[in-house]
Amino acid sequence: MSTSPSADGLPTDALAKRAQAGDSPSFDAVWGRVAPSLFAWASLHIRPALRARLDPEDLLQEVACRGYARFETWDERRGPFRAWIFGIARNVLRDAFRRLSHEPGARGAALPSTELLASLPDMATAHTRAVARDEDVRRFVQRCTELPEEDQRLLMFRGLEGLSHAEVAALLSLSPDAVAKRWQRLCDRLRAEPRWSEIVAA
Repeated sequence: MSTSPSADGLPTDALAKRAQAGDSPSFDAVWGRVAPSLFAWASLHIRPALRARLDPEDLLQEVACRGYARFETWDERRGPFRAWIFGIARNVLRDAFRRLSHEPGARGAALPSTELLASLPDMATAHTRAVARDEDVRRFVQRCTELPEEDQRLLMFRGLEGLSHAEVAALLSLSPDAVAKRWQRLCDRLRAEPRWSEIVAA
């Protein structure tokens, strides 16, 4: 799966490789590329009834902390950076839901660890806060919550996580051709939404 180019023409994986090598840009630039997608994904997974106990911004910050701490382990030969960071996000969400189920009165189930948060670059934290407060991103999420459940799942798997048509087909019990056609129709409906090109995988 290819990644979307940035303003300087570099795909996300190329940015990540340069950051790992200690070149400019660093982790926070790569994080800024995927943070809008992750926030939309978290917002769709965490329904409004849970927001008082688990906030999408807190989950996003936790993903940033874990991603930064493990950044050196990303290997492009094993898959794209987007797939890697979303793997971390799924683990964070699973851990948070597990804690909520075991501790009914718990709040802030996905709050970042103090030690990890202290080591996170300030710019990465700034990206997280900016995305969570971005009205265009929030409008995009609101528009997506109005979609039928099957379209929401398609958007999360194909558009946000960046899975291939074949991978999504296996998850949704459809043929890759059916996924491709449904995805094209969904893109036609949503492409005019604000921040589409920054949030949705190419």
